[in-house]
Amino acid sequence: MKRMNRKGILKLLIIVCLFLSGCSRGQGTTQTHHYDLDVSKQIQVLKKSNRNLYVWSVYWDCTGDVRTIHRNRKKINGIGVFSAYYPDGKTLSLPEKSNDLIQHLASIEDAPTIPRYLCVVNDTDSENKSVDLLKKIMNEPEKNAQAIVDMAIQNQCMGIEIDFEKIRNDIDLWNQFINFEKDLMALCSKNHLALRIVLESSTPVDQMDLPSGPEYVVMCYNLYGMGTKPGPKADADFLKDMVMKFDSLDHVSYALANGGYDFDGSKKAEAMTSSQIQALIIEKKAKPKRDPSSQALSFTYGSHTVWFADEKTMAFWAKTLDTAAGRTVDISLWRLFRNE
Repeated sequence: MKRMNRKGILKLLIIVCLFLSGCSRGQGTTQTHHYDLDVSKQIQVLKKSNRNLYVWSVYWDCTGDVRTIHRNRKKINGIGVFSAYYPDGKTLSLPEKSNDLIQHLASIEDAPTIPRYLCVVNDTDSENKSVDLLKKIMNEPEKNAQAIVDMAIQNQCMGIEIDFEKIRNDIDLWNQFINFEKDLMALCSKNHLALRIVLESSTPVDQMDLPSGPEYVVMCYNLYGMGTKPGPKADADFLKDMVMKFDSLDHVSYALANGGYDFDGSKKAEAMTSSQIQALIIEKKAKPKRDPSSQALSFTYGSHTVWFADEKTMAFWAKTLDTAAGRTVDISLWRLFRNE
């Protein structure tokens, strides 16, 4: 083989560089189409040394949650087991998968010390967020509070979380709820259980006197969603409003949500988990753009617009809450999910 002269070597180097550059550009395009929505990264950016971070695990999609909790056990200060509900509209029940999750959590190294909360919702088999069910519960507050406490103790939970929704502006029902809450507080205190009360962003907190003692968790999401035009689950102005509205409560924290919505045209939306969105980005070869006012991401395909959050969004939302409150606020993350 003949030796190459200098010109030949230079020509070969140029060809190689062009080839490598093309490969690099191709790889870059692929990365643009793929967003790593790993929940562990979201946990990492939300957690600060002086911030309590709580996460929810849902019984219908908890594959991989035990592994995620184990991986992040030093960053998580509480776990919500979602959820106990009232299938027949009368009797509190814990789904088998929720019970299994509790047992698995108790076996994780170092995780048994992380407080586990029994989350109770006003769902039945025929209706989610049933107001009729709430009225039945409030008619027998002591009996129903006792049933919740008994279930928490039976399942070795360290706390209880009440997520009763759609009370809206019904002040009479809120007053009944407060009586129920006081009964529950007394039972929790007697049995050394912590208590969290989840509040919707629309809660008329200025029109009632919520008792001190429990932790109140404000849902800071669904600014846009079912029945609205396309948009992010939260933006800076919305988060600031939530702090202004609820920060007067004795012990308040704030809940953020990952995932997003797939809006089809106007006012029609389908909730999507982070893993579903990640798969859709790859399928549609989408190039999401970041919104300055929310730091959420969006992309379109056909008549659809998808809005979602990644770890940068979470970091921005948390910082906005901290700044508005003038302190590092405690945050709950809805929710853990399966990473594909």
